[in-house]
Amino acid sequence: MKEVELFSFEACPYAQRTRMMMIEKDIEFSLTEIDLSNKPDWWKKLSPHGKVPLLRHNGGIVYESRIINEYIEEVFPQPPLLPRDAMGRATARIWIDYCDTYLTPALHQLMANKNSEEERILNRKNLGEKFLFLEFEGIRKMGDGPLMMGADISMIDLQYIPFMERFPCYEELWGARLPEECTSLRRWMDAMSDRESYNCTMNTLEFHMERYKRWGEAT
Repeated sequence: MKEVELFSFEACPYAQRTRMMMIEKDIEFSLTEIDLSNKPDWWKKLSPHGKVPLLRHNGGIVYESRIINEYIEEVFPQPPLLPRDAMGRATARIWIDYCDTYLTPALHQLMANKNSEEERILNRKNLGEKFLFLEFEGIRKMGDGPLMMGADISMIDLQYIPFMERFPCYEELWGARLPEECTSLRRWMDAMSDRESYNCTMNTLEFHMERYKRWGEAT
């Protein structure tokens, strides 16, 4: 058994963040995939909320993707995926939080809404505004690119890329649009497509479309 164990689910964007983190840091780990639609009994005993990802290290358990990634950064500091200075780390955490507090809730609202077309239009507008804020207040102010904080990969990049991987599904199924002004965000997506950690953990558009269509039928 390896020292570091990661429990994941291949379709989960939150688990993908942590798998990418492990690859970027070249950490040797064992990977166990959990079928969240048919959870084994032992998993219910191991995971307090039954969610992925979950990390087991030296007998201790860490869960919630953001907290797992912070833990990994502390325990395996090389190469660093947060800036070394306090202000830089604070900036990174602001934009990591923005993803979970503002962008992903807007995506979930867009996908979950089954009411009037007027509400769907408002949801699409709200999502576009979240992307514009990320573009102008975040990416353009943090560095010269091509990644979020400049030339080097950071935890911010890992936070966003799983959702942008799935964005073509949001476009086709729910009418989402990435504003034309988001040129830096598009360049960032192109740069991330070359990362080994992303290519090792990504799934195809067909994979995501099938899952989202089944999810839509079930809701």
